[in-house]
Amino acid sequence: MRTGKGGGMAAVLVCALMLGGCGMLGEKPWEPTETALQMKKDGTVTETVIDQLDQNYYSSQELESMINSSVSEYNQSKGGDVITIDSLSIENNQVNLTMTYASAQDYAEYNNVRFYNGSMLGAEMDGYLFYNQFRQVEKGTVTADDLSNEEALRHKEYQVLVTDTSHAVRVPGDVVYVSVNGTPTGPRDVAPVEDASAQTEGLVLPSSAVYVEEDSSPVTWEDLEKTYLYIIYEF
Repeated sequence: MRTGKGGGMAAVLVCALMLGGCGMLGEKPWEPTETALQMKKDGTVTETVIDQLDQNYYSSQELESMINSSVSEYNQSKGGDVITIDSLSIENNQVNLTMTYASAQDYAEYNNVRFYNGSMLGAEMDGYLFYNQFRQVEKGTVTADDLSNEEALRHKEYQVLVTDTSHAVRVPGDVVYVSVNGTPTGPRDVAPVEDASAQTEGLVLPSSAVYVEEDSSPVTWEDLEKTYLYIIYEF
């Protein structure tokens, strides 16, 4: 499966991972059935990947070696174990991988994707424009749709996660707003709305996959902003 960015795990594993899940106190254990991310309150990110290994691209030994080598190289560049491989199994061509990143920034850098988690004000200072319409969410259910970004931006007291990955995401608090390119699937869970034009092909390696460019038309900043998934939540 190729989706379209390059780097890090994207150059190591996309069509091959997905994880089982961590639970929060008082909640059912998180058990995603597709590649997914869990942002935790301590700032770490857990990535879960479950997928089929296409042996036309890699053998199980080659895949495992590439993942270990890629993570080791990144950790050496950071001077410490900022990424850990919690579990990796390959049985009957099915890959199950769980990785933990020390921070949202490490996840973004390793996978060459957008991934911000922090205050609303911090997101704006980092250049995120919230250029989209939003849905208001309560207990995992949409209560209002097609709201302006002004409505969402009024709430500086909330936290926000911004990403352009194609993975489902769990945040460490209750979702209160989500951009219209996302759908709440639980009080703390959001799945991106699938892009009908997305292409898939073969195994790509680590989570970020390598996105396929369909044309060379100029892309504006506003166009990019509309691809970002905004998840606004409160602790």
